[in-house]
Amino acid sequence: MNKKVLTIDDSKTLRMIVEKYLSPFGVQMLQAENGEQGIECARKGSPDVILLDYNMPVMDGYHTLVELKTDPELKSIPVIMLTTETVKKTVMKLVRLGLKDYIAKPFTREILLDKLAPILGLYDNGGDTPLSKGNYTAGKTSKVIEDTSKQTILAVDDKPNILKMLKNYLSDQFYVLTASNGGSALEAIKQNDFDYLFLDISMTDFSGFEVLDTYLKSARNKASAGRVVGMSLSTSRRDIKKATEAGVRVFLYKPFNEDEVIHAADVLISHHKDVKVKKSRFLKRKGDIHILDCPPVKSPKYRTVSRALISDIIREIDDMAEDGFTKLIINVGEGFLSDLGVTRKFVDVVDHTLQLSLNVWLVADSDQARDTLKQFEETASIPTEISLENALCAIK
Repeated sequence: MNKKVLTIDDSKTLRMIVEKYLSPFGVQMLQAENGEQGIECARKGSPDVILLDYNMPVMDGYHTLVELKTDPELKSIPVIMLTTETVKKTVMKLVRLGLKDYIAKPFTREILLDKLAPILGLYDNGGDTPLSKGNYTAGKTSKVIEDTSKQTILAVDDKPNILKMLKNYLSDQFYVLTASNGGSALEAIKQNDFDYLFLDISMTDFSGFEVLDTYLKSARNKASAGRVVGMSLSTSRRDIKKATEAGVRVFLYKPFNEDEVIHAADVLISHHKDVKVKKSRFLKRKGDIHILDCPPVKSPKYRTVSRALISDIIREIDDMAEDGFTKLIINVGEGFLSDLGVTRKFVDVVDHTLQLSLNVWLVADSDQARDTLKQFEETASIPTEISLENALCAIK
């Protein structure tokens, strides 16, 4: 499709997140870390749409938008603002300058695609079926599944509106890929692994039972029985028995609603206890704020946390950033920074959060911890509170 998207944002992580969300659609990504670079990149790259951060160094989003909309060669490019600033007065001022739309941070993959789909034509059939995932042209599906933090559903139906409904209902919990006919489904099954199958068993080109048989026999989809939802307008008792014996655990009768779809998915999950859920051992979450507890040196958890600082903890912080969360509180217990080796690792973790452009607050209830934090450039300038409660109030 060769569409181009320019992301202008000083956060490398956010630019990477946008690229991750759009890459399955074959979008060419252009990137800039400030307004000046973004304007130059827009002139050279001629993007189809620009995603513009509101708060940036060098040239902020407001002044960048002014430059874009007063340049005869650039003013026709649609601009969508990525911002935490959603005050109506500010938004209206940007709209009057020529802003097409805005996305509030943090945002989900679905929100981003909803905003960009009409501009880039990400979906065919009037917005019903994903262009790069619905037809399953040979050779284009081996890299479709990008988000390994979610389980994957293949939804198969020859009615575009049904596929659209399933994506809308299930995308928060699953990575939903679609096939618009039986032939496409068979091609998809050959090329990808799926955790669950939502299958219309009364399609026109292929019997749903043919697709089901291929799915259950596929070496790629081990232990597939019991992972299938059968969808139909009406089904005979004989077909229900046949499908149930083959591995269909739940039936959805059309027309169905969101509650019925979610219930069907819950039945599948409850039947399989090996659900892959991205769990955090060290980061706790309160609303949109994540908290890392670095326990006192006398705590039995001290050794576990200190050893995980530059391994598991950094990976969890990366996961947090990739999910669009930006607020992190690090609670430093008494004596946690008494060991030089642990302190160096801790400073490396803090430096990593700064490179990710996260909004970080420190909590230190002991004089020793506060004195240590003042000694390092990475931690000296970070806001520090004496209690977690104070930090939670301050970071909001």
